[in-house]
Amino acid sequence: MKIVSDKFKLAWQRVKDFCVYRVLHADDPPHRLALGIAVGMFVTFTPLIGFQMMLSFFLAWLLGANKLVGVPLVWISNPFTIIPIYYPCYQLGCQLLGVPVVNEQWKQLGRQWKELLRDPATTWGVKVKFWWEGLMEFVTPLCLGCVVVASVMGILSYYLSLYAIRSYRLRRWGQLMPPSLTPVEKLCPASEAKRIEAASGSEATGGENAA
Repeated sequence: MKIVSDKFKLAWQRVKDFCVYRVLHADDPPHRLALGIAVGMFVTFTPLIGFQMMLSFFLAWLLGANKLVGVPLVWISNPFTIIPIYYPCYQLGCQLLGVPVVNEQWKQLGRQWKELLRDPATTWGVKVKFWWEGLMEFVTPLCLGCVVVASVMGILSYYLSLYAIRSYRLRRWGQLMPPSLTPVEKLCPASEAKRIEAASGSEATGGENAA
């Protein structure tokens, strides 16, 4: 139980460092950061398994968005979340097209996918090939549903991120761009930088007291 708790704390710390250091404290305007997040969220809900990171990077470059904040978000759609993410998109596409939902075939695809995940000998290429071949039966409603959901998520994430970044920076610094970073902040994540600065302050205080 303690191991699980430690892993969760470590994962949470990494997420926190990413949000604070790579997004809120990034040396980039709020618009570019929010647009990068929007691109990442949009690509996350596209069924382009195996090409999402490249697509996210390309779209960020094309739109002038921050490339570093969007690419990690595509990992929201990973081998363990594919079915929960894309099945609702498929259902939405079926409703929009007025076609019946093929539940049994989709469930069979999900069972086969879980078997592939359990097999340690299954390579990344085999997984991508299986996913693309399996999706051919559902491609039209799935793509339509994914485009609708991806567009909504992209737009929402842009405006929410833009508001959050602007509000944080104005409240913390009174300006939309962060102040100049110290050498420690440039080299270390936010939490580590604070620890080093705190340690340096303690040493300085100790030296003054000794003097």
